[in-house]
Amino acid sequence: MRNTDFKIRVISDRFNAQAVKRFLFGNIVLIIVLLSITGCKKQSVSTDKQFGDAKLTVECAKKCHVSYGTADKLTEADIDSTIGTYTIKYERNYNLVIKVMPLNEDQRIVLNVFSRENKQIFTNSATRKVNELWTSTVLIP
Repeated sequence: MRNTDFKIRVISDRFNAQAVKRFLFGNIVLIIVLLSITGCKKQSVSTDKQFGDAKLTVECAKKCHVSYGTADKLTEADIDSTIGTYTIKYERNYNLVIKVMPLNEDQRIVLNVFSRENKQIFTNSATRKVNELWTSTVLIP
């Protein structure tokens, strides 16, 4: 029984070195191009490490006025005998300006600032007189 489906055809009995060189050179160039496109890009700066959400807490015994933000753009709020918690979106090395003023009577005020890792980076407490402005500047890393 003979297998007629399987045929071997001999094209040349001579080794073609030029064809092998062209084949290898073409594939090596293709591999280099693919590696340079996919594997050699510079890593972009992660926005996770550059930006974050800081937290500011202000505790007032009675009513007080709070301003916070940058020197040229402040957000304002009033607190009435509670703890005010504010979230600040910031870029690395942010200078946070905090201004607190008691409105009704002399009172104790407590400031806390937490970084994006929720680590406390600033705390301060003081007793301030009515309408006396208390200003603090905190560098948030």
